Amino acid sequence: MGNNRMGWPRASCALIVAAWAATGLTVAPGSAGAAPTQADTPPASSVPTAPPAATSTLDQGIAAFEAGKKAEAVALLTPLAEKGDADAQTHLGWIYEEPLVTITATGSRPAFVPDNAKARVWYEKAAAQGQAHAMNNLGSLYFLGRGVPEDRAKGIELFQQAAAKGDIQAQNNLTMIYYNGVGAAKDSQAALMWCERAAIQGDPQSLHFLAALSIAGEGVPHDPVQAYILTLLSPDADADTAKMRTTLEQQLPATTRQRARDLAAAWHPGMPLPTADQTKGRAHPL
Repeated sequence: MGNNRMGWPRASCALIVAAWAATGLTVAPGSAGAAPTQADTPPASSVPTAPPAATSTLDQGIAAFEAGKKAEAVALLTPLAEKGDADAQTHLGWIYEEPLVTITATGSRPAFVPDNAKARVWYEKAAAQGQAHAMNNLGSLYFLGRGVPEDRAKGIELFQQAAAKGDIQAQNNLTMIYYNGVGAAKDSQAALMWCERAAIQGDPQSLHFLAALSIAGEGVPHDPVQAYILTLLSPDADADTAKMRTTLEQQLPATTRQRARDLAAAWHPGMPLPTADQTKGRAHPL
């Protein structure tokens, strides 16, 4: 699954968000009551998350980066990266990625200058060692032509390599690519496959997307019970998921809701997703 240290936040790099949103793509089906929303995790690099305690030099470098001290982070991480530490290399790649807009006071010199070419070099070094998240982030550079000539086919190839190793961001990227048909032919089954793989890992965005598909009956049968179960699995449901859950609760019988809650309570990431059939008492179609 790549390196266990690496995770990704729902909010991605602003530049990639803008580039993806500019295409007008959505992350939720727009029919059967599922409100369309702009993608906030497009084919993008995402900052790996760090353990809470900054005990090692690597942790200290990550903590400095998260505190906005990029120059300090680079000083701490570069020696590790040069010795071949794939985690340090991946973090350096993210640090060097250029933001959407850099604003400095008139006449001031920035303490740190981003450089997509350097980002690519560090991602390549980490990816060569099999670092899944570096593969995803490198794929982002190629897919959007940042620091390299745009090559969507190569970007998708890297996303696939990272996704096969279990990188959730890469799985989400492929979901959106195949769902929207951008950079590759539209393929609802491929989108569903990658979305389910991310959802099985407990990814809230993927769980929400699958629930929306179940409500819309898009690519899967219209199934409000399945949608309700999926909304219960998200560990940190956002406002949209909470609203979806509340709406479904008003439509489903109490016995069905309780069976769904029992299934959700027994589930944990890594297990197959529970299904509506397991409620042993399906609600009438809505």
